[in-house]
Amino acid sequence: MDLPFELETDLERRIAADPEWRKGVEWGKARRGHPEGAVKHHIAHVLENVEREATSPEERRRLRLAALVHDTFKYRAPEGSARVGSEGHHGTYAARFLERFVEDGELVEVVRWHDEAFAAWLALARRGDRRRAEQRARALVKRLGGTLPLYLRFFRADNATEGKSPRSVAWFESVARGANPNP
Repeated sequence: MDLPFELETDLERRIAADPEWRKGVEWGKARRGHPEGAVKHHIAHVLENVEREATSPEERRRLRLAALVHDTFKYRAPEGSARVGSEGHHGTYAARFLERFVEDGELVEVVRWHDEAFAAWLALARRGDRRRAEQRARALVKRLGGTLPLYLRFFRADNATEGKSPRSVAWFESVARGANPNP
């Protein structure tokens, strides 16, 4: 398999050896929000952004794992088919997959909910429903608790890729600061 990024650790190589993961990274064609096509190209961009976002070698290791799996199961859950966090959402599939490889509940939650902040922002951007958007974002902040800083760094890395809007990141960070004064 030809990957546009390097696998750095034994754990990353074990993840990448899994047939489900291999199928998932090859899935995808250029589309709105993901003009790069196959998931593996998006992962490569997110991994580049992790270099900027990580605050320590340990956090870099964790963020790399999130990047490797977060969108890999989109092939099992067609876009728009399920609400973030639900049984049919690709983030839920990815979280369950990651649980087979790590005992890191915070990281698993980041992967499970990685699209929720963006989904909350869409309520504002597409429907103009500020109250509902902020309510959903505050619920995510509460759900994440102490995991919020790691989530924010991954959210920035995931959404600083071509085809994504930086407005969703700025908006969610402002809501998170208001909902939790110490993110």
